Amino acid sequence: MKGPPLRRSRSTQVLLRFPIIFSAYWLAWQAASLFEVYPNVSAFYASAGLTVCFTMAHGLIGVPALYLSIVAVRILDLPAPGFSAIVLLDPIREICVYGLVGAHLRQYWTRPNYRFSLPIAVRVIYSAFLASLSSALLATRTPALGSTPAELLGTTVLSFWGGDFAGVMITVPAFMILYRIFSPPLNGGSMNLIDALRTARALSLVIYPLLGLSIALFSVALPALLEVDTRIAILILFPVVLAGLSRGTIVGFLVATVSCATLLVAGSALGFNINEPIEIQLILALAVALGLMAGASHDDKEHAWTLATFDAVTGLPNRYMVMDRLEDALTSARRTKTTVAVMYIDLDHFKEVNDTLGHHAGDNLLKQAGERIRNAVRRSDTVARIGGDEFVVVLSSVDSIEGADHVARNVLSALEQPFSLGARMVTISASIGVAVHSITSQTTDDVLRQADHAMYQAKSGGRNRIYHSSTPCAGTAFVLGELRSSTSN
Repeated sequence: MKGPPLRRSRSTQVLLRFPIIFSAYWLAWQAASLFEVYPNVSAFYASAGLTVCFTMAHGLIGVPALYLSIVAVRILDLPAPGFSAIVLLDPIREICVYGLVGAHLRQYWTRPNYRFSLPIAVRVIYSAFLASLSSALLATRTPALGSTPAELLGTTVLSFWGGDFAGVMITVPAFMILYRIFSPPLNGGSMNLIDALRTARALSLVIYPLLGLSIALFSVALPALLEVDTRIAILILFPVVLAGLSRGTIVGFLVATVSCATLLVAGSALGFNINEPIEIQLILALAVALGLMAGASHDDKEHAWTLATFDAVTGLPNRYMVMDRLEDALTSARRTKTTVAVMYIDLDHFKEVNDTLGHHAGDNLLKQAGERIRNAVRRSDTVARIGGDEFVVVLSSVDSIEGADHVARNVLSALEQPFSLGARMVTISASIGVAVHSITSQTTDDVLRQADHAMYQAKSGGRNRIYHSSTPCAGTAFVLGELRSSTSN
């Protein structure tokens, strides 16, 4: 007889991932060497950002694995095998400073309904700034800088600070974005690659990075062609801000990283001269920071607009949005001499499901019902949830009352099918009221009120049926007052 599956502690799980952690730090160490902008000085140190990322993901419980990984990487980098005070003590500084930053950001990152908002972007930026500065100042008390000549100490500290600042600014946002796209979030939310691409707009993922790449090449090539010492690398900030404000955080950060990478690679190939390493390090950090803040500002506005115009449970338009869509449909109908129909749908027996199985099951039922209604109508029609268990459908450009009736029957038939709510199968029905607009004197409120009245007539007539508004409408023959069950012809 098999026993229960073996459950490993969190600390054991982290230690088992030691090869992955070691590999990440080793790659970060190699990247630092690859992007050297000055002898023994890199444009950015990703290892500092990795420490923040690992503590964000696992908390402080993963500190031993981080320490062992950093020590192992630095031992391999020594010219001869062996230990030194620098190898053993310097990782403690890095882990203490950046591990605490990761633990600080973790409490926001794991909250329910987390998203990369402007306050989170600002928190990441100032945390990176203060942590990198603190780390650089602490480094002056370690053997690594203890023997540095006094005249070079200031430059060295600035290089430490700038490299770590740029490394954290590049690594941490990349981790936060990619982890949410490719892995299940810690708080149980969801976001997949398709949603991310839809949010960012796929074409923007090509156009804006190409713009950033072009500006970065221009800023490096122009001084080289003119044979002047003037540096215009700050120009890369303009496409970064433009991309963030226009398309959001993902595109803003992508353009920032593409621009920075192009600046470093092209600068190295064309002999891009710099007076101090801190110059290029701060440009990298500033580009990413501006991309994050501009993108988060754009996303915050879109999020606020979504909350104001879409239903939080079903994701369908809400009352405000459907009234706006109905007004547009009526305006178009008056201009083209066509007809607009409105369906007012009320789910029968929803309250019993909600009271018996709970609000979570009720929300699940509403989501499924919204999807079924959406699939039963045309793509050009608008489906909205206006509150409780009530939905409204705006049918634009219907040919006749029979056309609206056909759509209503499709909806009724779709809602009659059983719903899967966890381990339970639930069957409900719907009462549907239909109102048809075809005269210029009716307003959106008039049409919606007629459809609502027809729905109550259907509900009082026995439910699970369709009722057409009996309000007289001059100039139209599409008025029916009869009760129609879902099986009528």
